[in-house]
Amino acid sequence: MGMPQGHVDATGLVARALAPYAERPGPEAVAALVDDLITCGQELHGSLSRAPSQHRLAGTVAALAEWEYFAAVGPLGSGPHANWNYARALARIIRQLLEPGR
Repeated sequence: MGMPQGHVDATGLVARALAPYAERPGPEAVAALVDDLITCGQELHGSLSRAPSQHRLAGTVAALAEWEYFAAVGPLGSGPHANWNYARALARIIRQLLEPGR
């Protein structure tokens, strides 16, 4: 599934968010990453939600529900570590939504 032109590459966003802990960017970069992940995830969610339900596999349905929950709840806790964990959770869901055959 391709992202609209001009949008940050979803696979690249996922890779940045799932980098080793020692490579975690600073708080401002993490906040920007979260914003980009939310934009990307919302686009994927919208696109996949428009597909007829009978064409969605169970994994896609589960990932869409998980996205709705995490997007609504936001980071659990406050501070840079909570935001980093939130970015990683969003990235894992996006990775699930990008997997072929889901």
